[in-house]
Amino acid sequence: MGNEPGRKRLVNSVLPKDVALFAALTLAYFIGARLGLKLALVQPLATPIWLPAGGAIAAFIVFGYRVWPSVLVGSFLGHVTSLGLVSTSFVVPIGATLEGLVGAYLVDRFAHGVKAFETARDVFLFAFFTCICAPSINAAVGIGIDYFGRHANLADSALIVLSWWVSHGIGALVIAPFLILLFGSSHHRLNVRGFVELLTLLVGLVFVCLLVFGPLSVSLNKHHIVRAWSCVPFLIWAAFRFCPLEAAGTALILFGTAIWGTLHGYGSFVSRNMTISLAVLDSFVGVIGTSTLILAAMVVERRRMEEELLGVQSLLLADVEGKRRALAESVQALNVEVAGHARTKKSLQDKEKQFRLLAAKTESRQGSSN
Repeated sequence: MGNEPGRKRLVNSVLPKDVALFAALTLAYFIGARLGLKLALVQPLATPIWLPAGGAIAAFIVFGYRVWPSVLVGSFLGHVTSLGLVSTSFVVPIGATLEGLVGAYLVDRFAHGVKAFETARDVFLFAFFTCICAPSINAAVGIGIDYFGRHANLADSALIVLSWWVSHGIGALVIAPFLILLFGSSHHRLNVRGFVELLTLLVGLVFVCLLVFGPLSVSLNKHHIVRAWSCVPFLIWAAFRFCPLEAAGTALILFGTAIWGTLHGYGSFVSRNMTISLAVLDSFVGVIGTSTLILAAMVVERRRMEEELLGVQSLLLADVEGKRRALAESVQALNVEVAGHARTKKSLQDKEKQFRLLAAKTESRQGSSN
């Protein structure tokens, strides 16, 4: 979908239906930016996760680079309505747009774009480009804003920008795969049994998440016997039994609950220092999120190899069956030919016998006449 001709241009002719798309993307980024800025509880502009970063990369990969005005305008509106007409409201949207463009280009160029979650190699490249390379652009913008705009010392600015970098990378890892898989690739239909299994998985995951990161951690899990790693089997379950879309959605539910719970004082990641809590949380999200996507991709690769092997096996069986039939037909033709030769031989033998009888009769007649 994202690789169709003309969709990867920065400037392209705008059709009437594109206006609705641009408006929807602008509104989505605006809402995401406003929600993201409300999570900046420790440091200004530094949040535990910046979901619009993933939304921008997903939009560029799925709909093409031509939607960059939606990201730019949405980011500007989100910041200017929260911070006012300050320099940050003008500079940050430019960095956000460049971040999304660079991340999407690298994924398109080296990780097969919307098909980045079909192989473990492409998933690793996706995580590297979108969580490390692309956020460095916004990090550079951030250190410029904090150091030159607020005249802070370099050490404090570096710490703030590092948290900014991590929040953008985690946002890309959490939200981008789900959106790309949801809007950029075809989906398989679940039968009744598969739907019931998925529903069971989600109910179990939500319950465990509430035990670990929700209000139930205070009542039913006050001694923290059930830890965050208890949620991992559900991700493995989703990766093995379903497709990458379900795996990414399951991870999104887990990480959303973990982030909400940590910010509200629930869960094993909570500590007296909120910065440390967010750092541990981001580490958990980064490691588990990448591992889940890689595992789901490995399962997809295995299934594809099995299908290819089954296809080759079917071709070989069909070839063997065809050659068996051809051999049977050849044997039958040879049998018919042998039977024909036998009949011809018998006919010749009969004629030879008749000829000898006739010759004997002729000789006896000639002897009688003499």
